Order: sequence, then C-alpha cells, then structure tokens
Amino acid sequence: MKNSFFHICYGFVLLTVLLAGIQVSAKFAPARAGGLVPAESLVTARQMELASPWREQDEQALYTCLQRARARKKMTAAFIGGSITKGKMAEGTKDGMFNEKLSYVEYFARWWQDSFPQIDLDVVNAGISATDSYLGVHRVQKDVLDKNPDLVVVEFAVNDQDTDLHKQAYENLVRKLLDADSKPAVLLLFTSRVNGENCQDAQAQIGEYYHLPMVSYANVMNDMLRHGIYTAGQLSGDGVHPSALGSAVIGELLARYMDGIFQKEAGSIQAGTRPSVYMTSREYEHAGILSCRELDINHMGTFRKVNKSRYFPGNLESSNGSGGLEFTVACKNLGFLYVRQKDGSGGQFDVYVDGSRVSEINADNYGAHNNQPGTVSCFFSEKKSRHTVRIVKKKGSAGDELILYGVLVSE
Repeated sequence: MKNSFFHICYGFVLLTVLLAGIQVSAKFAPARAGGLVPAESLVTARQMELASPWREQDEQALYTCLQRARARKKMTAAFIGGSITKGKMAEGTKDGMFNEKLSYVEYFARWWQDSFPQIDLDVVNAGISATDSYLGVHRVQKDVLDKNPDLVVVEFAVNDQDTDLHKQAYENLVRKLLDADSKPAVLLLFTSRVNGENCQDAQAQIGEYYHLPMVSYANVMNDMLRHGIYTAGQLSGDGVHPSALGSAVIGELLARYMDGIFQKEAGSIQAGTRPSVYMTSREYEHAGILSCRELDINHMGTFRKVNKSRYFPGNLESSNGSGGLEFTVACKNLGFLYVRQKDGSGGQFDVYVDGSRVSEINADNYGAHNNQPGTVSCFFSEKKSRHTVRIVKKKGSAGDELILYGVLVSE
C-alpha cells in the first residue's frame, strides 16, 4: 500500500513536470500561423544563451514596445541593413520542410501580429542589397527616422569590414537612432557568412558600450554547423544569404528573445545609462545624401543627367570621354555613392578636392551577379567649408562608364 501510494505520487509529479515542459516549449515557440516553421522548435535553450551572451543590456525600450503592443497601440518596426534584411534568400537543401518561405523581417513581423492580434503594426524595410553602415548612416534619417519608428533592428555584420571607417559609421548610425525624436528601441542583429566571416566583434563593442540588446545568428549558426545539426548547404545555398531554414532560425531567435523580455516583471527589466561621449568619433553625426540634381554644378564635362535608381533618384552618368564633372559643395566630410558595374564597363575615376587628388572611384565589378551600389569615402576635414570637387577619368582606365547615385556629405 505504501509503495502504491509512492508510485501514484511519483507519477503525478512526473506528469506535472512533463506538462510543465510542454507549456514551456509552447511559451517560447515562435508563431507558426500559416505553416511558418515545422512543428518542432529550431533553436534550443542552450542556443538561445549563445545568441545573446552579453550582459547589462538595456531592455527598457524593448519592454516599452511590448507593453504598447499589449495595449493595442499603433507601432512602427523598422529594419535597416543589406540584402539579408531586404529579403534575399539562397536556396537551401532543407527548404522543402517549409510551407512558406519568409525572410527574417517577415517572420519577425508575423510574430508581432500573431502575438498581439489587435496591434496596428507598420513595417518599414530599409534593407538595400550590398550596402554597409557607411551608406546606412547617411541614409538612415530619410529611410528610417522620418517614419518615427518605435523599434529599429540594425543588420550590417556581413557587409561591413573591420575598419575604423565602418566602426565610426556604425556607432554614428546607432547614436542617430538613439537620439531620434521617437526614441526607438534599438536591437542589433549579427548575421554571418557560413564560413564565419562577419563584423560581429567590432559591432558588439559598440553595442556593449551603449548597453544595447544584441542577438547573434552568427553564434547559433556556428554552433549548428559545429555540432552537425544542419549543414552549410541547408542554412545557405550561396554561403552568404540564409536559406528559408536560416531565415526561420533568425526569426525564431528574435521572437524568443522578445518573448523572454515580455515574460519579465517590470521591476526585473535591465536598464543602462547611455554614455554621452562617443566611443570612436562624431564624424557622421550630421550625415546625409545629396542627390546629383541638388549639386551646384560648374561643369558637366561628359556627364549627363539620368535616372538609374529607384532608391536614389537624380543621377549623373558618363559613358565615354574624360569625365570632367566639377561642382562645389559645403561639407566637412565627402564621399560618393555610385554603381559598381558587373559587365566590365565600369571605369576608374580620380577625385580632386580643391585641386588635390584625394581618392579614386572604381566602378568596375566584373563578374558579379548584379550591378551593385558602391561607396567610397574621399575627403575629411575638421570643419565645414565650401569645396570644389572634380571627377576625371583615370588614365588607363579599364572601362569608360561611371554612374553617380549621389554625394555623401556630413557637416
């Protein structure tokens, strides 16, 4: 009789534990309306720890977003990054497990809508393929901040390089977001090529400095590859862009990270103090893009006015001849946004500022799959002043063509 009672109690406890485990799994599982992902979770609790190993993250702004959504308030979620954010996916060998192939932005937006059915959610996808944080800091005002976002996810870990230029640009981009009138929550996302190449370490230093929430797909992807959970071909068919499976993993990481914050009591939310001093510099505190039609042009040379980009209207093109464009501009720092040509027609052009050669624009990107936007930082000065800029085709240039999308300036 005593043993029977013991077995009954043990069975009850075991059943309770099992049910609790089911509840926990359901609680942290991402939304699956419309067949987003298979029935089982793609990410383990251990991998969630790997996804965000940083401590002292300021969660207050994200928690406020979640409370607004819970109160059925209107919310704007913005995403800025490269092609992964734009939604480009590579074909993976395990994509057949999905009824619906969604980018991580679509997945994350679906999670918000499924978690808060009454929410009035506006999604701003400011992803542009082949772009980095140097261009990002110049376009963030128009593409993101003018939309008054409540939440901004930043994804440039694949396209940035480990250079002082990108570190400065990335920090200034983060500062512009944090200082914006809408005071958005900022979440840093670190993606990666399947070979492990990314700029996570440098960008995480900025994130730690500002106590920002950070989620690393790179850490989880490396863990999955190292333990043979998935292969590189399953997570990315081209080595750079995540497959439907890789995108779903990113989406689940973001959803479960947000769910973990939402489950906390208000008094347990971590808060941090934002430093007033920049970690790098204030080089791009006031950065923007001048359309070519906004330039004060002195001489057109062999350039002509065209419209080649739906993202950056008002362009200039020189397809033959010596170039010879000359304009004046008031700025502190100067760079160019142009087209990198895939067919070998792109040429090399020298940039002169106030009569001195300062840099080169190389528009040749022969063999690439597509024409891509390119950027080059050309000129730095201590204070804003008016400069004369001249662009001339380089002697011995491999190609003849240069298409300027715009001029990158900071004041």
